[in-house]
Amino acid sequence: MAAIAVLALDSQAVAQTLPATTSVQIVNATCVPAIALRINDRIAYENFPQGLKTADSPASLLKAVYEAEDRQTGSRATSAKIAYEPGTNQSLVILGDFSTDTPPGVLRHPGRALTAEEKQYPPNVLFQVFSHTATEAPVRLRIINGMPGKSLTFVAGRREIVVKPGEFAVLTGQPATARYLAKVDGENISLFMRQEGLIRNAMIVFFLEERKASLHARL
Repeated sequence: MAAIAVLALDSQAVAQTLPATTSVQIVNATCVPAIALRINDRIAYENFPQGLKTADSPASLLKAVYEAEDRQTGSRATSAKIAYEPGTNQSLVILGDFSTDTPPGVLRHPGRALTAEEKQYPPNVLFQVFSHTATEAPVRLRIINGMPGKSLTFVAGRREIVVKPGEFAVLTGQPATARYLAKVDGENISLFMRQEGLIRNAMIVFFLEERKASLHARL
């Protein structure tokens, strides 16, 4: 009995010292063909094409600084230090086109002309974190506009929602199966969504691929 008691105490002590973990999915929704991504000064993804995502398995990395490099030009952008919430599912979405005409923290809005005489800023890249907390509430859909200079109109039934570059909108109480319409530069993009399972929480990111609107869905 004494041996059993000692083993139980050792097991409990180990459990108490285990590090906290979180699940983070990284989505490359930049408007360049591919990036190289460093995490805390170490290369994590040497060739990370746009529109792709990483796995979201548990990790003990709760604080991180990211550096994204445009593989075509060598231009680099660095995030602020990001502190992740432990024990949750989260996404880091990387947006932007590495241009230098727009102040940090925003994407260029429609109608803003590009000229060589404008002030030069750091490469325009946003590092945005979104939580995917499991819930039994009605289906939630998050729409993200990662298209510099282009407005996005998202149609859900009778609702039309305008999402500016670098911003997002959230639709709640959505049916598990629904058809949506996105409008960009007079072009209509039809989407059919089926959200199943316990999380019932999806994210759609729009970005530019060869200067044309494209999208990535995270379910």
